[in-house]
Amino acid sequence: MSDIGKVRIRVPSSIKPGDIVRVRTLVIHPMERIERDQQGRIIQRRYNYINRVVATYLGKTVVAFDITQSVSENPSLVFSFRATDPGQLKVTFEDTTGGKYEGTADIRFS
Repeated sequence: MSDIGKVRIRVPSSIKPGDIVRVRTLVIHPMERIERDQQGRIIQRRYNYINRVVATYLGKTVVAFDITQSVSENPSLVFSFRATDPGQLKVTFEDTTGGKYEGTADIRFS
């Protein structure tokens, strides 16, 4: 589990100005699920799962996700945005224990 928080981002190798870019991103994270007792009551404890994902391009938010513990271990997300200029794409994953994991990809035109 030493890779917890490692973020991977994949973008196309060939991007032109104005292209819609499909991004695939993944974070290594255990995504603890909420457990219930035999009566169906939630067992109270501090569960650790990704609950917020924000992607920014050229410093502006292009997409934000609020997710729950029902997402699988090592969550993978796909989204798209329009590439207007060369620059940095940053994806930030936040978990319920205050962990913040970031990954970046350079958007270059070919």
